[in-house]
Amino acid sequence: MSIHPQTRLPAAHPTVLEAFRALEDTGLPWVLLRGEDDLACPDGDVDLLVDPRMLPQLDGLMARIGLCRVHATGHGSHRFYFGYMDADEFWLKLDVVSEVSFGRFQQWSTPLAAGCLDRRVRQDGLWLPALADKAWLHLLHLVLDKGGIAADRQAAALASAGVASAAGPVAEYVDRRSGGGAASALLDAVNAGNFDGVRDLAGRWRRTWTRTQPLASRGRWLGHRTLRLMTPRLPGPGPVVGVMAPDGAGKTTLLHGLRADFPIPTSYVYMGLWGAGPWDRWLERLPGGRTAKKMFRVLKGGTKARYHSLRGRVVLMDRVAYDALLPQVGGGHTSAGLTNTLAVKLGPAPDVLLVLDAPGEVMFARKGEHTVELLEHWRKSYLQLATRLPGARVIDAGLSRELVRRLATETVWNSISSRTLPAPEADPGGRPGLTLHRWRMLDWRFLTPVLQPRHLGYGGSIDPELLAALQLLDPDARPVGTGTGAPGAQFDVVLLREPDAGLFERAAADVEPGGWVCAQVRRTAAGRGPHTVAGWKRTFRKHGFEDITVHWNVPGLDGPARLVPVDSPEAVRGTLALRQGVRFGLLKAVAGRMALGLRLFPVAIPAGTVTGRRPA
Repeated sequence: MSIHPQTRLPAAHPTVLEAFRALEDTGLPWVLLRGEDDLACPDGDVDLLVDPRMLPQLDGLMARIGLCRVHATGHGSHRFYFGYMDADEFWLKLDVVSEVSFGRFQQWSTPLAAGCLDRRVRQDGLWLPALADKAWLHLLHLVLDKGGIAADRQAAALASAGVASAAGPVAEYVDRRSGGGAASALLDAVNAGNFDGVRDLAGRWRRTWTRTQPLASRGRWLGHRTLRLMTPRLPGPGPVVGVMAPDGAGKTTLLHGLRADFPIPTSYVYMGLWGAGPWDRWLERLPGGRTAKKMFRVLKGGTKARYHSLRGRVVLMDRVAYDALLPQVGGGHTSAGLTNTLAVKLGPAPDVLLVLDAPGEVMFARKGEHTVELLEHWRKSYLQLATRLPGARVIDAGLSRELVRRLATETVWNSISSRTLPAPEADPGGRPGLTLHRWRMLDWRFLTPVLQPRHLGYGGSIDPELLAALQLLDPDARPVGTGTGAPGAQFDVVLLREPDAGLFERAAADVEPGGWVCAQVRRTAAGRGPHTVAGWKRTFRKHGFEDITVHWNVPGLDGPARLVPVDSPEAVRGTLALRQGVRFGLLKAVAGRMALGLRLFPVAIPAGTVTGRRPA
């Protein structure tokens, strides 16, 4: 097991450790059933066995540390808790049981849980089952749940058989339930590598376990299987997530990606009001046919979305009724305007509204539909509409699909957690949503491949609020150039805000080989330089850094809405077009296009972020 060298606690994700502390504070026994070496960023479920007396308070304990229960009927004593870890970009899943049962539908219950909790052992700060108990639970899982030992599980089964004993409490229970000598026969077969024999034993054991308790086993099998027809659900109605954007922005791709990634129940609903259909040729001949088609789609999609929301699922809507508010819809006809207004009234209002924004050139290149000019016109219309809609969040769809999906997942999880989890403790400054605001101050981390630094350094104009945000990434973050700890390289990531040349040199010396420096800089005439973003890029190159990238911070360092790669003319031109509505925006856009054409844009931008990697 990996142990933190200072704290002597297991190397686990902070939320996992919080869950363990919450269980420990109850004063009741619990154990981590498996996976003690995979707690820093668990690849699968974190499996726990708890005392049944803990169950009445378990939902509250998990909610207070940010984990939401997903109710899944027909799974015996299993309780499932989920949470999205924003900083590390993964879903944390806890599977908590209060009894030990086996079978696909948990139809074979046992009294083994109490003994396993009584015999638990403390190891490196964690409660684990006794070695023999853990080995037997693993073998019984393979035999009774899986019906045999597959090739990729044989090594683990051999290890468990080498630890398990034919004389322990679990083995004695196996003999009572499966017949005298059954435990010894299983161990002999596994140790001999006779896995075909293990499969035969599994079949006999399963029949015997059912035959010894026929009514209870078959009753649980039927009852749990029937209950599983009711899909898992969130507590209360599920949030409705709407995505709107022109064709080619990636709406459907994003929603299907979310549906594949989410470990919580979801339902996809298409709400396109004007898409082509098989009856269009006939409907266009009928007076009011197109209007009837539009209203039918609104009612159909709205009913489906509301149904799935009431079932506790996250509703993922491809397009929303708000599309009817776009200026190009209706063509100025009074009747069309009235039906568009009615469509908005009848359609479900999304709890989360994601507006995907990408330049017209990008959308045309992706799908090849319409024209660049028309897509750019629609893009501006969607962005203008977004300013009128409450809760709309604009996401730069020009970013990679993975990053767009991450930003959308974070937004959806914030909605789920605000509906299902207790409100977090108020910040001393009394500002709501401060934690989310601080996470958004860390968007620069997406410019490097290191989303969760091991050792984070910082320097420059770091105010208390930014420092608090950095400590969300690394509670032990510290300034560069302080000489703390071993001399030389100390950090895998360093953030510099408005540094000077001397601070950059100290940061370059403190970052480890292969580590990253991220500098947020402004264009300035003061000091010895560098004076421009382009000058900072040259400074990175002069110090031997590789993989250097430059992004334009829009509108500035104090709260950038987006980070625009300056080596992407399409992204720059699209951003300049959107900025025409601000003060002197048209003049600035013209100047920006000129600088872009002369390849002087990195010199002209007022603020930017430069990142680079120190050679390994």
